This record gives sequence, structure tokens and C-alpha cells, in this order.
Amino acid sequence: FGDTEKYLDKFRTCARTRPFGSQKLGQEFYENEHSKPLYTLHKILSVHNLHRYHCILEAYKIMKLRIPISMHELFRSSSLKESRLITPPLSHNFIYTASSLWNDYQKSTGIEDFTVPIASVKFTLKSCLLAAQKRYGDEWSDLNFTEF
Repeated sequence: FGDTEKYLDKFRTCARTRPFGSQKLGQEFYENEHSKPLYTLHKILSVHNLHRYHCILEAYKIMKLRIPISMHELFRSSSLKESRLITPPLSHNFIYTASSLWNDYQKSTGIEDFTVPIASVKFTLKSCLLAAQKRYGDEWSDLNFTEF
């Protein structure tokens, strides 16, 4: 799950083959490797971005297909721009989170209405999240999970 050569090299020299003075394994032996390069290499979304992905996608499907109608009625569209959702008061429920995330995503991609095919939204959304996740070097940053 990382640098295979380093891992195998650690155990090629067992305690019997190492000189007596170098029997102790140092801090570098137990050092954790960064997971971000693996996520980037295999194009895997982190849990944070998976949550964002599903919230935005479900909000889009509900607004586009108007199914289930009980959920659709909880979302309120702006009278100026139909594709903008009015966010309810701050809370941790799905309607607030999905509305807020959708507005941020819609602003960054410029989607003007709900006529774009769902497959296209899936593809661009995943591409945006993977691109945001790839930024800022090999260490995770809070911005990897808040930008598009």
C-alpha cells in the first residue's frame, strides 16, 4: 500500500543478518507514508469528497426529475436564477448541505439550468473534485475538501 521496495527492503535483512550494533530500528522504520499520492494515482475520492459528490448529485437529480416530490418541495429555487437554490437556515440536515454545495458547484461550473444530462453532471463533478483533491502537494489540506 505504498512504496513496495522500501517495505520489502525493511524485512530482507532480518535480525540475524544485521550487525549487532544496528539491531534497533529507528523512527524512520515506523514512519507513515502519505496516502494522497495513492488517491491521486488511482483517482479515488476521499471520504470528504465522496460525501460532497453524493450530496450534489442527489440534489441535482431531485431538482431535475422532481422525484421524490416530498424532497423536491423542500428545496427552494431562486426567482432570479432557477439553477440557484435558496439555502435554509444553517443546520446539519441534507437540504442545507446539498443546497449550499450545489450553489458552490453551480457557480464554479456555470450550469444555468437543470437540462444538463445526469451523466454529464456526474463526470464533471467527479473531475472537479479529483482536481481539487490533487492540489497543494503531497499532504492533505482543508482546501482539498472545500474547493471545486
